[in-house]
Amino acid sequence: MWRVLWLAGWLAGGSMGLVQVSHAQEAKQEARFDVFEYRVQGATLLPISTVEEAVYPYLGEQKNLEEVERARDALERAYHGAGYLTVLVSIPQQKVDDGVVTLVVTEAPVNRLRVVDSRYFSPADIKAAVPELAEGNVPNFTEMQKQLASLNRTADRRVTPILRAGKTPGTVEVDLKVKDQLPLHGSVELNSRQIPNTTLTRLSANVSWDNLWHRQHSLGLTGLVAPENPDQSKVFSANYTLPAPGGFLALYSVYSRSDVASIGALNVLGNGFIMGARYILPLPGGDTFFHTATLGVDYKDFGQAINLREGGSFNTPVTYMPFTAGWDGTWLGERRTTKLGLSVNFHVRGLVGGEAEFANKRFKAHSNYIYLRGNFSHTHSLPQGWGATGRASWQIASQPLINNEQSIVGGINTVRGYYEVNALGDDSVSGQLEVFTPNYANYLLKQIEEFRLLAFIDGGIAHIQQPLPGQIDRFNLAGTGMGFHLKGWSGFTADFAGAMALEDAGRTKAGDKRVHFLVRQAW
Repeated sequence: MWRVLWLAGWLAGGSMGLVQVSHAQEAKQEARFDVFEYRVQGATLLPISTVEEAVYPYLGEQKNLEEVERARDALERAYHGAGYLTVLVSIPQQKVDDGVVTLVVTEAPVNRLRVVDSRYFSPADIKAAVPELAEGNVPNFTEMQKQLASLNRTADRRVTPILRAGKTPGTVEVDLKVKDQLPLHGSVELNSRQIPNTTLTRLSANVSWDNLWHRQHSLGLTGLVAPENPDQSKVFSANYTLPAPGGFLALYSVYSRSDVASIGALNVLGNGFIMGARYILPLPGGDTFFHTATLGVDYKDFGQAINLREGGSFNTPVTYMPFTAGWDGTWLGERRTTKLGLSVNFHVRGLVGGEAEFANKRFKAHSNYIYLRGNFSHTHSLPQGWGATGRASWQIASQPLINNEQSIVGGINTVRGYYEVNALGDDSVSGQLEVFTPNYANYLLKQIEEFRLLAFIDGGIAHIQQPLPGQIDRFNLAGTGMGFHLKGWSGFTADFAGAMALEDAGRTKAGDKRVHFLVRQAW
């Protein structure tokens, strides 16, 4: 029981029953009485100071029933404002003796919690993910909403709480109603991410199961091939994600076998294998701001042969274990979305691999490298359904890097109008500015949900540190064009861009035109 005292410190001698005032007396004049103390029973969840602040304005002489009701309502609103929506405050039958009014707080706990209609997810795990609704607990709805938001991150499950009065007076019962679907997903994609001296298209397929063992574990498999000449590009990868303390742990491996010609006088043929792990930690945010931290390590083994055009070749294998730490943030606004990602990547000399491997693979490259990467995007909704998007990415290196760690400039994600991997650089920066029209889907087939035309201009720079004699140390890329984005029902998307290069860079000359497309079906 909490007591709230009037700070004047004196009590009146009169008393009056709050519920025993006759109707005749009320009709004659409104009953008034002194209130110098609110005695609050059953209040355990709010700080004493909060209870005092809620009822303090309603203390004093010559009060009436309406003002006592206001005190009750103010205290109840204080509970609700703190997130305790199942709490009720009542005025019991009583006589006001010596200016003391009693208020009774009913902090209704959860009497029963059930999970209903869950087919593919464990009811026990769903209950455990919402501890605010545990039986015996008085739920804080602010915390409960955060827990439900985390529970509903997967697109395969939506959990909605349904509350009702419990069979035991002063309690509530909760049903967690689940709408879920089979957590098996897949996709097939055909795109034009062509590397110089290779065929135009790339075909990839992915399949994943997102709730293995009913423990929120996820297993995914991906394959990529150049369908017109499979020997040019083959990539296979597997990933496994599982919950970890405070976040998630992602494990993955990639096997790559390629036959591609690089830029300049050297042809690079390489086989590679990567194993890695990432710890992903969601950080405290807000309703419009979300961010995560990432820590990771990779084991990379590349066996590579460099063939000189004049004849002859030599092997330049390299094995190393780089580390990475990153941060990603998202800001949501009424008409805008902003994203920023920052990471640092480094390798420690002598940990795995030798200095000679790096020196053989790249002139003046060392095994104790470090570089910073970043990316930024901002999408803004304009009047009449128009919109604009800006994107940028960059890399800054401490020294010459082996080509596996260099940044890529050129292609659909950096500068359109150029090959993918049109230029490699130790340092780089690229940007895209895009304006898109309102959604014209209503003028097309009913199966189309979104159709927007777009116009863009892109630009980028790749810089080579300490180049070899005669080697180009800087590539300037710029492209412009138009295209469209289409989204159909059942997971179909298509992106098309016709672009023209504005600068000479490697095998691409100013005025060259290139079509970029991506067609994807997901389920």
